[in-house]
Amino acid sequence: MAAGEEPRTVEQWRRYLAEYSADVLRVAEDDELGQVSDAQRASRWLGFDGASAAQLAVLEQRLGTALPPSYRSFLAASDGWLNISTFMWTMRTTGDVGWLRDADPDLLGILREHAPPEDASLGDRALLVSGDGDAQYWLLDPGDVSPDGEWAAYIWASWYPGLGERHESFAALVDAERSSFEQLNGRAGRPVDPAGAADLLAAGRSLTLQGDADGAADAFARAADKGSGAGTYLAVMLNAFLDPATVHHQIRNSILAHPHVVEEVGLDQVRAEAVPLFLHRSAIDPYRKLFAGILTEEEMDAADRFTPPPLPEPAGFQDALDRGRRLLRDGLPDQAWTVLEASLPGWHADSPHRIAPVILITDPDLRHLITPERARKILKTPRATRHSVIGARIHPVN
Repeated sequence: MAAGEEPRTVEQWRRYLAEYSADVLRVAEDDELGQVSDAQRASRWLGFDGASAAQLAVLEQRLGTALPPSYRSFLAASDGWLNISTFMWTMRTTGDVGWLRDADPDLLGILREHAPPEDASLGDRALLVSGDGDAQYWLLDPGDVSPDGEWAAYIWASWYPGLGERHESFAALVDAERSSFEQLNGRAGRPVDPAGAADLLAAGRSLTLQGDADGAADAFARAADKGSGAGTYLAVMLNAFLDPATVHHQIRNSILAHPHVVEEVGLDQVRAEAVPLFLHRSAIDPYRKLFAGILTEEEMDAADRFTPPPLPEPAGFQDALDRGRRLLRDGLPDQAWTVLEASLPGWHADSPHRIAPVILITDPDLRHLITPERARKILKTPRATRHSVIGARIHPVN
């Protein structure tokens, strides 16, 4: 069973967890699997033997209540688990699952002190099902029960002011964390499920050039989740027009920190687009290590004078750029924008990794013309009327 198919029965859990185990063991780094035994690696099963009916009965007697169905069947499939999410390393077994007030009273005190009152009150009745994790805890709520007997499930983590998102069941929480695991690894260049990434990338490019930035952003994000460095890059370039004040954070975290993104898109384009966008918003010194291999030491030392390499522009659009600069020098910014705006439908690029005239927001003179409204206008204007590039090939548009 793949992510998105929530398991309910013991047999469904066994299939689901077997596939999840295989995914984790295939893409996780060795230092992320410190508690996994050689036997578990060999069997490709990050769990243990399932709890017996007698063990489950003893647990329910100790708790004084029947367990919610999806959690009970999980324990019957595997009494405990390792690496169930990126930030949760062990799950409690039938021997140590317990009410939060009994299992970890200190944690309950912290929850009462720091969480909003409505979240803190859940701690008094919550069932703690997680073990070791990265300062996070998994809780089931017996006071929020669905018609089929499932208890609502939450993650409480040190970085949340209160409880995280409500999930309909333990199974729904596990599946959401599996999807997050796939997303985080895909964006780190370790895709769990790379199939379909190229199609999503092509769809995102086509939507962008049609002026549908929202649809394109969704396609690029899903391509990035499947390990596409180009999907990650193009999502950031879209956001450079929509949220320029924060794009340097995305460039730092999503592009510069991931070599597979730079490698897939190409160094020249990263230097031409991402680097000047970053330098316009941020100092380089705290992040020099990220720029290794992208800028020389000399360029980093003189980052305020960095000159990005020019990318080829269509002749008509290049003429508009030149005219716009002349009009700006003559003190005619509105006329300059009129010229540039009229040239937008004719903009196109032969590279599949260029989806918009980013030079309009990197050029030190022209970028001052691009207000938030004009930036959205650029993205909403259908472009590439001469060519549509899909993959590495160029196809005529009817």
